[in-house]
Order: sequence, then structure tokens, then C-alpha cells
Amino acid sequence: MKLSDVRNYILEKGFEIRLTSKYIDIVNYTDIGHFDTSNITIYYKDGSVLIKGSNMTINKLLNNEVFIVGNINTIELR
Repeated sequence: MKLSDVRNYILEKGFEIRLTSKYIDIVNYTDIGHFDTSNITIYYKDGSVLIKGSNMTINKLLNNEVFIVGNINTIELR
């Protein structure tokens, strides 16, 4: 791995969604518009993401990253 690759990894600037069967990790969002256990709306530079499911909770919240766990059914990019 080159030094520039390491720098890009550390200084992520683009919006990114990482999804597994157990969680969703969103990086470089701008705002959380709505949050309850079944619907979450997250805004980013070019639009929004609507996440629908059940028993969802925010497990980690940082200035540029949110980590959500629960039963995630759908993800809509708008």
C-alpha cells in the first residue's frame, strides 16, 4: 500500500455506506433529519438516505460517521 492510499483511507471525504446483515455504517453525512426505531433519514451533500426497518438504534455517533444496528429492511437513496 502506498502512502497516498493510507492518507486517502484516513482522510475519507466522500459519502459512503457500508452494509452488512447486522449493521449499517454511514460516513461523511451532513445531518440526521429523522430518527426513530423504524425510520431514519440521513442527509449528505447530494441528497438523502431513507432507512426503514425495526428495532434500529444508533450504536456510534461521530461528527462524520453514524453506526446503526437493528433489523434493516430497505435503504433508499434520494
